[in-house]
Amino acid sequence: MKIILKPLFFYLFVFFPLLSHSQVPDLILTNGRVFTSDTTQLYVEAIAIKDGIITATGTSATIEKLAKSQTKRLDLKGMLVVPGFNDAHNHLLINDLGAYQIAFTTMNPSWEIMKDSLLKTIKRLPEGQWITAIIGPDIANSPEINRFAIDKIVNKHPVRFLSWWGHVGLFNTLGMHLFDISETEADPKGGFYERLPDGRTLTGRAFEKNAYNPHSKYTKIAAMRNEENLINELKGITQEMLKMGITSYQNMCTMATAGDLTKLWKKAGLPFRLRLIRWADMDADGSMDIPGKELPKKRSDVPLLTVMGTKWLLEGTPIEQGAEHFDAYPNRADWHGRMNYSEAEIKRMCREAIQRKDQICFHIGGDKSTGKLLDIMESMNIDWKPLRPRFEHGDEIDYSTAYLEKAKRMGIIIVQNPTHFSPTEGVDIPLHLPTHGMALKSLLKAKIPLAIGSDGPFNPFLNIMLATIHPSRPSEAITREEAVIAYTYTSAFAEFEEQNKGTLTVGKVADLAILSQDIFRIPPPALMQTTSVLTMVNGKIVYDAGVIK
Repeated sequence: MKIILKPLFFYLFVFFPLLSHSQVPDLILTNGRVFTSDTTQLYVEAIAIKDGIITATGTSATIEKLAKSQTKRLDLKGMLVVPGFNDAHNHLLINDLGAYQIAFTTMNPSWEIMKDSLLKTIKRLPEGQWITAIIGPDIANSPEINRFAIDKIVNKHPVRFLSWWGHVGLFNTLGMHLFDISETEADPKGGFYERLPDGRTLTGRAFEKNAYNPHSKYTKIAAMRNEENLINELKGITQEMLKMGITSYQNMCTMATAGDLTKLWKKAGLPFRLRLIRWADMDADGSMDIPGKELPKKRSDVPLLTVMGTKWLLEGTPIEQGAEHFDAYPNRADWHGRMNYSEAEIKRMCREAIQRKDQICFHIGGDKSTGKLLDIMESMNIDWKPLRPRFEHGDEIDYSTAYLEKAKRMGIIIVQNPTHFSPTEGVDIPLHLPTHGMALKSLLKAKIPLAIGSDGPFNPFLNIMLATIHPSRPSEAITREEAVIAYTYTSAFAEFEEQNKGTLTVGKVADLAILSQDIFRIPPPALMQTTSVLTMVNGKIVYDAGVIK
């Protein structure tokens, strides 16, 4: 017995101090109000961090006992800490043409304002330089404003207008030609072109994915880019996000492929978690075009970047009367919107994603189209729940009790966008009936996972405010705690990352934001004045306003 105990005692004597030392935190945050996003314990006073991982949470006294002389300390002095926000649905709107962009003070400029701006702009630009502008429904939906109308003003500069909701583009003739869009270009799948009464000649107005990335013209767009400018844009965007406490961003690869964005992200060296969701198309012959499907999920040389998921644009939006509804659109008694793909094509998308073991994400918003998609998925006899399919927007998922029941049964995640809830200046378009649409509270009540993505201004405090007052449908407003959980934990769940991030609990990465004010205790309008004073990713400070010493 003595022979056994002697070496055992020796090993304990030598290695126990080493083991204890390995658990000494690098950093502790104490004397704060730490919102964990974990419903079993929403608040703690302090947390300990070791090698970028949260190793302990609890009272300040408990966490202080873990610290040693080498431990750094951060006294929160009562400030609020939240998990880093995870924007579950947005688009890196990089300037992909090296263009001059006309800026307006309104989101819905009139044609008169646009004409005046164009005339002033062409006087100071060299011929051949691209001109872009963001337009609203007044221009986007007006049949009188087409490429011929633009050509009368600008014919020596290529022009592309893009609607702020991203589903309508308007080119002049030179712009079409530089994108190799013929004047009688055939409609691809996933989008279409508006035509003159002859049924052949394009008006210059493009819908769905053709608006920003005309089918099969991506190489043309990519060739126009200035890589250095794009990297600087990404650095600027990232810094603004970190200032807002955003540490994860799930990007729908609209204007650049996952492969191209990976290269840019690596060169930019950004301290930020980026998920790239591939944007898929279907060619006229029915073959699938999924740029970046060969890319691995993770790469050691860009550890904060993930490539996972594929998005399909199944329809447009109610703004340009593209989403498919049971009721006809105003002033168009015979028009209900339409889906971009057939039932057979949607089933092929699903099977392809399952075969690649990839999460499938559907852009879907209409009440009729939502029902169609649910029926299609249910008919496939697939156990969807472990696959976590996502409905991006999913505005009409609460059109009926049957929709909610099917969504819950199949484990569908709804990624909702509170910035859509607020009326837009100069835009008066009924988007849904008062009794359904843009649900939040109903989803939580039905135990359907609800994640929040901005799909626009990436200010989380704006989105939290809109989610908690819900100006379009106040009965669907949720609490601020519920909104932050949707913005952190459930957004992580929506990308299969809830075991690694999304809550400030033991074993999770130390992605967090210390906020300038307590967002749970201030009046709703004051939320918009909130910023992060210090943001961490992996326990490292990536943004510091200099408020905390």
